[in-house]
Amino acid sequence: MNNVSARILLGIDTSSRYLRLGLTFGGDRLVQSNEESERSHGQFIIKKIGELFQSASLQPAALEGIVVCVGPGSFTGLRIGLAAAKGMVTALDIPLVPVTVFEIAAFRLRHVKETVHVVIPLNRDECIVGPVKDGDCEQELARVVKYNQLFETVGNDAVAAMGFLLHERYPEVPVVDYTDQLDWQAADLLHLGREKLLKGEIADPAILEPLYLQKSQAEIRFEERQQKD
Repeated sequence: MNNVSARILLGIDTSSRYLRLGLTFGGDRLVQSNEESERSHGQFIIKKIGELFQSASLQPAALEGIVVCVGPGSFTGLRIGLAAAKGMVTALDIPLVPVTVFEIAAFRLRHVKETVHVVIPLNRDECIVGPVKDGDCEQELARVVKYNQLFETVGNDAVAAMGFLLHERYPEVPVVDYTDQLDWQAADLLHLGREKLLKGEIADPAILEPLYLQKSQAEIRFEERQQKD
């Protein structure tokens, strides 16, 4: 199909406690879901994807590409989403397009002219911070920061949190806060994925990995056991 805008594309995001799924078809038609999960996304992601296809009256075999969020975010969640996406693109022989959380944030904040530091939860004490400006992101500048050093790190620049509200953690936010503009949906993921598909930015499912800035505790324990052996 030459008309990329009419492609049947599935969007998958499991980077946070929310499972975001979207299916675009027929040029401008879209069905999507955004649900908070108290359990692992792996327990119902396939079922939810099936429900999307039922809502669109489509069969999975009609799918022409998958857009998957590769993080940063939840270690386990990202693995689950990427595994589902890889399995489907391999079985259907269709393209896989990766999109990062920073790219989504940059798109949502594209009308903001100043630098905004996007804050992504990592664990109880730390977060991931990366700058976006004018619709662009510099992912190579992202770093792990302790929450108690966040505002020392960003200085006077604006901030925006993904997946949580800054004022719930900090009694006072001393800089401009754009968090309310980062309440995104699967439609945003699909929009970015379609643009990448037009540019030919397709990933090899055999080597695509989640975007991590820090090893998980599972990886650390595995490496420690390997060293002992």
